[in-house]
Amino acid sequence: MERCGGVNFEKVVNRSPIASMIWLVPGGSPCFVSEAVRFLGYEPDDFTSGRVRYEDLIHPEDASVLPFHPDPSPKAYRIADKKGDWRWILHRTCVIEGEEGLPEETLWLLSDITSHKQVHGEIRKTESKLAAFMDAIPAMLMVLDEDGRLIEVSGSTDGTEAVAALVGRTIGESLPMEKAAELLVPLARCIETGVPQTVAYDVEINGKKHYHETRISLMPEPIDGRRAVVCVALDITARKELEREIMLQAGFDPLGAGTNRARFNRSLLLALAEAQRSSSSLALFMIDLDRFNSVNEAMGRDMADILLKGVGQRLQGACRQDDILYRMEGVNYYLILPKPGDRNSISAVAERVLSAIRSAAPEKQGSFKLTATIGISVFPEDGQDSKSLLRAAETALTAGKDAGGDCFRFFDPDAD
Repeated sequence: MERCGGVNFEKVVNRSPIASMIWLVPGGSPCFVSEAVRFLGYEPDDFTSGRVRYEDLIHPEDASVLPFHPDPSPKAYRIADKKGDWRWILHRTCVIEGEEGLPEETLWLLSDITSHKQVHGEIRKTESKLAAFMDAIPAMLMVLDEDGRLIEVSGSTDGTEAVAALVGRTIGESLPMEKAAELLVPLARCIETGVPQTVAYDVEINGKKHYHETRISLMPEPIDGRRAVVCVALDITARKELEREIMLQAGFDPLGAGTNRARFNRSLLLALAEAQRSSSSLALFMIDLDRFNSVNEAMGRDMADILLKGVGQRLQGACRQDDILYRMEGVNYYLILPKPGDRNSISAVAERVLSAIRSAAPEKQGSFKLTATIGISVFPEDGQDSKSLLRAAETALTAGKDAGGDCFRFFDPDAD
C-alpha cells in the first residue's frame, strides 16, 4: 500500500480491529487480507492462498446473506472460526475504483459482533422474563412524568388497553379533577422527596369500577429531560368485592344502622395504630345533616330513613378507596381518612362529601333541601388518641353549625 505524509497505510489497516479483505474477482481468493482476521483463528495468507475459502465458513442458514457483489447496506451473519465455534460478523462492502486500465476492487470490512449479539440475547431474555412476570400478576405498569403525563403503559390487568389509549395525556386531562388529585398529590410527593408512595383509589374503565392499589417510585434517570415515576397498580377489585360479600353475609352494614359505634371505635383505633407505626397522618370527619327534622316532616320517617341510606351510598362514592365510613345514631356519619395528605387534600374530600349530600335529595324535593356540616380533626396535631380526636372533631362541628351549616370546619384550638 502507498504512503501518504509518511504514514504507512498497510500498517494502519493491519492494526485496525476491523478485518479488511480486497477482492479482484468475486468468488475467487482475496488479494489482500488484514491481520485483524486472526480473530477467526486464521492467518491472512490462509485466505489469499486459497487454502481456506471464505464462503465455506458461512453458516448454512446465512449463506444467502453473504454479498459477493458490492452492497452498501450492512449485513450480519454467522461464520465458523478455526475452532468450529460460530461467530457473528457485521459485513460492509464498497468498491475501490482503480486507475484507467486496471480492474475495480471490492473492499470488505468485517467486524466481530459476537459479544454484542450475546448481550442483545441476554436483554431479550430479561425482557421476556419481565413480560412473563407482568402477565402472571394482575398489575398495570405506568410511567408518568412530573406533570402527570402518561408516557408508557404495560401489564395484564383488565383495562390496560383502555389506559394505553391515554398515552401522551396528563392525569388531569384523563380523569375527573377529584380522582386526578388522588394520584397527582402522592406523585408530586414522590418526586419531591424521592420516597416511594402508596395510594389506593377507584377508577371507571370501560364502564366498570376498578379498585387499584398503586406503588409510586421515582425513576433513577429523567425521561426527555423531565423527572418521572413508575407506578405499579395492582387490581384489587376482586378482593374488595369479596370483602363486601363477607360483610353482607355477616349481617354487617356500615351504612345501615346505629349499632356501628363499637365497630367504628375499633376501626379508629386500628387506623391510629397504623398512622403511628408509619409516621403518617389521619383525618376524622364528623358529619351531621342540617335541620333533618324538616325532612322527616316533609317525607315521613320511613322515607327519610331510606333517604339516609341513599346519603350513605353517595358518601361512599365520594370517599377515597381506603377511607372508612360509618353511619352512627340519628343523622350522623363518621369518616376516617388514612394518609389524607395536606389540608388542601382533606378540604377537597370534604367538598366532595358536601356535594354528594346536596345531590342526595330527590329532584322534586318540595320545601326542603339537604345539606350537612362537617367537623374535622387531624392526627397528630389535634390529638394523639381517639377520644381527643373525637372531641376535636365535635368542637369543629359545633363551630360549623354556629356558622350556619352547609360547610366544613377544621378544629381550631385557639377558637373561643
